[in-house]
Amino acid sequence: ACVVACVMNRIDDSRFPNSIEEVLTQPYQFSGYYASDCYYPTVTDACIQAVDYYFEHSNEFGNYLYFEGNGTNNVFH
Repeated sequence: ACVVACVMNRIDDSRFPNSIEEVLTQPYQFSGYYASDCYYPTVTDACIQAVDYYFEHSNEFGNYLYFEGNGTNNVFH
C-alpha cells in the first residue's frame, strides 16, 4: 500500500507525470514494471488488497515520493 501511496503522490506532484502509467514507466523508477504488448501480468490478491487498503485509508500514509529497499524491506521517503 505504501508503493501505491508513492505512485499516487507522484501523480499529485508537479515534478512527476500526472498518470499512473507515466509514473510507472519513467526510466529507472519502478524496475518491477515491464512494459510490453505481449506481457500479461498476474495481479495477485495481495496487490488488490494493497490498492484497496490505500484507497480506503489514504489519510494514513505520508507524502511518500521515493522508496528504496534491500530485497527484504523498503524504506519510504
